[in-house]
Amino acid sequence: MKKHLFLLYAFYATFLVASPTFAENPFATPPPAPASINIYDWYNLGEYLEASSQLNFNFSVADQMDDTYKHVYDLMVKAHVSDGTINAFKQWYVVLRALPWDKAWNTWTKEQQNAWRNSPLPGAWYKGVAENASHAVESMFFYWLGEHTLAVAWAVPYYLSQGWTKDATDEIVSAAKDFAYFSTNADYNPVFSALTPDVQKAITFIASAKKKVAIVGGDPFQKSTGLSSDDIAKIVDVAKAIRAAAQANQLTQ
Repeated sequence: MKKHLFLLYAFYATFLVASPTFAENPFATPPPAPASINIYDWYNLGEYLEASSQLNFNFSVADQMDDTYKHVYDLMVKAHVSDGTINAFKQWYVVLRALPWDKAWNTWTKEQQNAWRNSPLPGAWYKGVAENASHAVESMFFYWLGEHTLAVAWAVPYYLSQGWTKDATDEIVSAAKDFAYFSTNADYNPVFSALTPDVQKAITFIASAKKKVAIVGGDPFQKSTGLSSDDIAKIVDVAKAIRAAAQANQLTQ
């Protein structure tokens, strides 16, 4: 096992299962959506849930963990997530908050490390938020836009700094697959068309990375060149531009 796998929860597959490109038809019978949807609440939830799955993020916010996760809680309330999702978050936060974030990882007990690596509680929380996001096309779109954008803009540079090139590429490919779906699937067309031209171009640019990487189960005849360091740097910069637009509440026209 690669030594850096502890950085992510064991339930990372939850992201993949809930991802819009994983489900054959995620909008076949959607539950009723809230009366109003704040796209920035959902975008920010996507960013925060991606960050919360990273060990280094939780170490970095240790001194203000309660304030940080209170903000996440408030976002969930504003986004009208279900009581079950809120309860799943509360159950996980009790465990998360009790971990020794003021101590180095290699000093944690085996039980503490296992609580981070293997607890089913965060998986239930992540799954709940993703399912709630799927109640409407808009919330689904912006939740995953936030999750993937932070992964590419923030996690990928960190992975590269640690020499984890494959993990960086995997994050980009995951984003590229969903971004290609966002920009071409008819279900998302009204949402995608409402974005500013610059954000549309940024999403399309990241989606184009899919053509350079061989994808499991994809076109067996596709000639894949792989992503160069220059390709990755440009993709990271484009993701940072999407983040900047989101932070300025300027994703849409």
